[in-house]
Amino acid sequence: MAGEPAGLEGARTALSNKEYKDALVLVKEVLRKDPGSYEALLLASEIASAAGETEQTHKALERAVETSPSRPEAWKALASLAKASHDTDAIIRTNSKLLELLPEDEAGQRFDCHAALAAAFTARSEFCAAAKHVGRQLDLGDLYPEERLDLQCARADLELRAREAAVATAVDLRLRAALEESAAQCGDAMAAPAPSPEALRRDVLVELAAVDAGQGEPGDESTPLLRALRAICTEAPLALRYTRYFDELLRRSLLRIFTAPVRSAERQAARRAALRECWELTCPAGAGGCSALPYESAIWLLEEEEEMKGGGAPPGHATVGAAVGMSQPAAAPALGANPGPAAPLGHAHATSAAVVTALENFARRFMHRFPDNPNARACLALMLRRRSVGDGSLAVPQATRRDLERLLADALRDPARLTCATAWKALAELQYENRGYEAAADTALRGLHWLQARREAGHEALTQVALALRLAMAKSLRRLGRLDEAERHFSVLAGWVTEGETAFAEMSGATPVSIHQQALRGMALVALARGDEHAAKAQYERILGKAAMGRGPGEHWAHADYGWLLYKDGDLQGARQHLEDAVRVALGPESYVTDSQLGEHYQRLGEVYWAMRGRYRREKQFAYHQFLEAAKAEGHSQAPALAGLGRYFLEVEHSPEQASRCFKRALALDPTLELPGGAVVEE
Repeated sequence: MAGEPAGLEGARTALSNKEYKDALVLVKEVLRKDPGSYEALLLASEIASAAGETEQTHKALERAVETSPSRPEAWKALASLAKASHDTDAIIRTNSKLLELLPEDEAGQRFDCHAALAAAFTARSEFCAAAKHVGRQLDLGDLYPEERLDLQCARADLELRAREAAVATAVDLRLRAALEESAAQCGDAMAAPAPSPEALRRDVLVELAAVDAGQGEPGDESTPLLRALRAICTEAPLALRYTRYFDELLRRSLLRIFTAPVRSAERQAARRAALRECWELTCPAGAGGCSALPYESAIWLLEEEEEMKGGGAPPGHATVGAAVGMSQPAAAPALGANPGPAAPLGHAHATSAAVVTALENFARRFMHRFPDNPNARACLALMLRRRSVGDGSLAVPQATRRDLERLLADALRDPARLTCATAWKALAELQYENRGYEAAADTALRGLHWLQARREAGHEALTQVALALRLAMAKSLRRLGRLDEAERHFSVLAGWVTEGETAFAEMSGATPVSIHQQALRGMALVALARGDEHAAKAQYERILGKAAMGRGPGEHWAHADYGWLLYKDGDLQGARQHLEDAVRVALGPESYVTDSQLGEHYQRLGEVYWAMRGRYRREKQFAYHQFLEAAKAEGHSQAPALAGLGRYFLEVEHSPEQASRCFKRALALDPTLELPGGAVVEE
């Protein structure tokens, strides 16, 4: 070797022949003459390493770098030695020095140095520094797409671990401060309780999301974590391996919502941006469709959109789902890609039918991918309920309602996993419609507690769902005979909600409902239960009077209840008019009615026709037809309707056999039913 001290050639020959003692003697002779010989020190380290003397190897290399600190050979050997001994401090020291010494065109060696530094900093839990060196690896040389994607994932993993460590530290500091403040205010009865770790963690995540988002639009983020995640989501294929990165990026979009004040334009814009990202991920052509997070998030985002949208639009009008393009689920770009300014937020010509179809397809995909997910079951039940309602021209059969109730009850077994608030409302309503009043009251109460916890977590207040739950509770309490409690709830609802306000429920499969009118009706029914028919009639006259002046809808139940009161007072013509109006309105295109409700209207109208005698009793299109239709539906009115049919066969058709069969079926349903004189039941 040119410029090499004399005697080292013989030492190299002895080393190659594994004559380590002879080689070492020759090297020592050279070092005796020239103690600062860099080549001799390097060769001495090689001899010691070959002889298995690690300590002597290390000493020789340290003397070499002291002699010539700007030459990289000894540093490389020290780096290899540090790697073999897993000495993270030494790895960082040696590889950092190598990066200073290696020329820029040595991309391969610099790449290896950054890899070693990334591993060392990771072992020391210094994740930000490790991510920085992985980023430097990405900047060096030409990499295969798979290699680049693996490095991007490694960098994102490190950034996420750094974020988690920062969050844990911040939560710990805040929790300690809160506990110290609570201890200082121990004797103060007005002192606020210390916040929970979950609440503190949520606050820290929201603050960090605000830092991530900066002052720009989504996609303009400057933090390393957001850049790493967006790089992966732009390039990654649809595979389970990359699902967590799509989820983490989506979580950042969701957290961005909570950085803005509630019910503000900024929050609305962030919510719609997140909803669009969820919808892209749940589309068949979307990337990252292996996770349930986009589906679960889309549900509560749509619920908040429905809350912000306002009163329910009748069929044929633009609906909440159209605001984010749900009626046009075309192929979507990857989540990391910029959708561009041309993507519209609304579709003016979208119809509720198109949106409901898109929501049903969404529910089917969710259920198909994640059949055990409670939100998938809840979403499917809601969409099936919406389909069963249809255009309102047909009553919803009780068998269908019971199937939907079972599906929703199964979904709500684990409230901690639930993100769908509308499921509580739909289940309480179905349980009430199916005459499970105790269960309906319990579901409504649990749902209200769940909504309160959701609101305390920073979500928008879902006022419409809360009103519907309180109404379901009040109605159930009345059916259970707890009149004082029911009246208190009805009074609060009647005074709290303005008469023109309509509670909408497109997602839950129910038509818009006037909470004010329902509260007045509840107060009237409570008065009837107490025997105060005068007060009850006054409430119904108030409801129908406002409807006549255009200050509210004339609901089918208002006509039916008021007509029945008129029947009891002997006003048969007035009763007939209102009960006929009740049936007409119930069968209208914008009405929601169950088969048992419609059956009750038919049964009451049949009783009025029967009391009017003459042609109303004889001709089949009057009393007979009403009793027959009422007898088809399960409910409170089925037994009286069968008894009415029995009276018709007995007194008009003069057919005791048919009358007896009707009476027998009626008594089987309600043994307390009073039969007319002369009625005979065959054994």
